[in-house]
Amino acid sequence: MWSHLDRGSSPIDWCEENYTFSPHIAEFINTVSNILFFVMPPFLMHLHRDYARHCGQGIHIIWVLLIVVGACSAYFHATLSLLGQLLDELAILWVVAACYWLWYPVSSL
Repeated sequence: MWSHLDRGSSPIDWCEENYTFSPHIAEFINTVSNILFFVMPPFLMHLHRDYARHCGQGIHIIWVLLIVVGACSAYFHATLSLLGQLLDELAILWVVAACYWLWYPVSSL
């Protein structure tokens, strides 16, 4: 019943050799590289603060969702579980949907 939570339950495994750096993290480099998804969004929030004041605070949704992408991607690459894969892909789709929501002109609807 809970087999989709098991390590290695994802049918996808093409990024790097598994468990080479740590016995607890399947794809170490891919997992650690997600740190940028936690470091960059706060910096981008600060960088775009004038834009957000002028055009709307909705831009910050993108930065928060990028943090979610980083967390879900780190979980997937650490465990290679099917649940992690689905969360990783779903988080990316949330970012794309939020971008469409923000930048698609309301007048053209």
